[in-house]
Amino acid sequence: MNNYEKCIVMIDDEAGACDFVKSFLGERGYTVHVAFNGDDGIALIKEKNPVLVFLDIRIPGKNGIQVLEELRRDDQELKIVVMTGLEEGEQIEAAQKLGATAILSKPLQLLELSKIVKEYIP
Repeated sequence: MNNYEKCIVMIDDEAGACDFVKSFLGERGYTVHVAFNGDDGIALIKEKNPVLVFLDIRIPGKNGIQVLEELRRDDQELKIVVMTGLEEGEQIEAAQKLGATAILSKPLQLLELSKIVKEYIP
């Protein structure tokens, strides 16, 4: 597996969650790039061309739904896992309609995180 195949972008304004994921996946050979708001996340995705994106719904600037909508206009195949800490029914429904690959509950659990990565990065 080359570096492109192991590239992940995480868009989340919680630095602790980002550090947690970056450390956990980094120890397993993945490269995780982090953005703390929607606009920076979109720019990072265009720059790094990841195979998997973890996207929080509640982020500064463009929210996760707006980011997902913009990313889907450019790329229908990109694997985008939407993360949420709340039971945000309407937003989860919107994410699913926009083609979110999966929905992941926060706080993140190592087993779920590992399962998602293994499922979407063969």
